Amino acid sequence: MERSAEHDAVWAETVDGGLLHQLFGFYPTLHDATIRSISYSRDADRLEMTLDYEDEAEGDTPLRARISIAWTGVQSAKLGIEDNFLTGLRFKRRGDQIVTHLKTMDQADGEVVSEGVEAKLVALDPKLEEPTQPIMFTLD
Repeated sequence: MERSAEHDAVWAETVDGGLLHQLFGFYPTLHDATIRSISYSRDADRLEMTLDYEDEAEGDTPLRARISIAWTGVQSAKLGIEDNFLTGLRFKRRGDQIVTHLKTMDQADGEVVSEGVEAKLVALDPKLEEPTQPIMFTLD
C-alpha cells in the first residue's frame, strides 16, 4: 500500500508513531505483518490488533517489532481475515473519523472506521513464533 501524507499524519499522532518512524526511518506500512491477536472490549469500545512486523530499517538492517494497533470509538469494523498475514494497512481521514484499510493476502480486505487510533511498540525483536498459529480473538 502506498504511503501518503494523510497516512503518515495519523501515525504521527499515535503514542509510539514517532518512535516507530525513528526506528524504521519511515512509518510502517505493515506489509507482510503477522497478526498475533485481535480483541474487542465492549466496555472500553476498543478494538485491538497485535502484529509482528519486519522490514528493513534505513541502512538496510532488518528490524522486527511487535506493534499493537488499537481503535477507539469504533463505528464499524469489517475484518475478512482467512490467514495470519496483512499485506498492508493504510490510514485516512473522513471528517472526524479515521478509516483504516487492511489488505490481506487472500483479498478478504477489511476496514475499521473509528474516532481514534493508537499504535504502540510492544517489543523489539520479539520471539519468533510459527506464523501459521491460529489468530486469537477475544470479545469481552
